[in-house]
Amino acid sequence: MTYRVNTKAKKLWSQQAVAAKERKRLETSESRPFVEIDHYLKITVERRGTGETAVFECFEGDRIDNYRVYCNNEFKGVQSITELTKNIRKALPRFRRFD
Repeated sequence: MTYRVNTKAKKLWSQQAVAAKERKRLETSESRPFVEIDHYLKITVERRGTGETAVFECFEGDRIDNYRVYCNNEFKGVQSITELTKNIRKALPRFRRFD
C-alpha cells in the first residue's frame, strides 16, 4: 500500500512553505536599510603627466543595466556598464616611451 497525498494536504503544505519563506524574507529585509539608487553617475579620468581629462556622465537609461553616456559633453549612446568601462579604457590610452 502506498501513501497518497490528497490535494487539500498538498495545498496546505504549499501555503505553509510560502508563508515560512515570506517570514524569513521579512526578517532579513528589516535588518538591511533600503538604499535609493542615484540616477546620475559621474566618472572623471585624468592623466596627471599630460593633463588629459575625460569626464563620463551617465544618466539612467531605458533599462536597469543601461546608461545614457556623455563623454566631455558629447553623447556616446546608450551603453551597458561593460561598454562604459571599455570606453574609459580607450579614453586615455597609454603612451609608450621608447628611449
